[in-house]
Amino acid sequence: MLTRDEKEAILKGEAAATSLKQLGLRGRGEVFLSNTTCVRLIDRSSRVLRKDAEAFVTLLETASVHTGRDLVGHLLIRRAPLCSKARNWLTARGVMVECIEVD
Repeated sequence: MLTRDEKEAILKGEAAATSLKQLGLRGRGEVFLSNTTCVRLIDRSSRVLRKDAEAFVTLLETASVHTGRDLVGHLLIRRAPLCSKARNWLTARGVMVECIEVD
């Protein structure tokens, strides 16, 4: 479970990030790994689709193998609208989805 302090550190850019390349994946993104949670921050304006959800679950599985323990997925979405199919698909797989209001 993601704590309030961890969430604030991620949103402020103070948390230690792990690049996708360190996990053996392609791309320039990053995730935030804690003892039990793998968090991905999406900070863009384009819609989060089902293919993005599938990519996160693949990333979650890879991060779990990399750390040697089962991680819980947590998706933080700052500005992008979230497709209802993507939300339902992620929720069915136990991934927590949280949309952050931008001030």
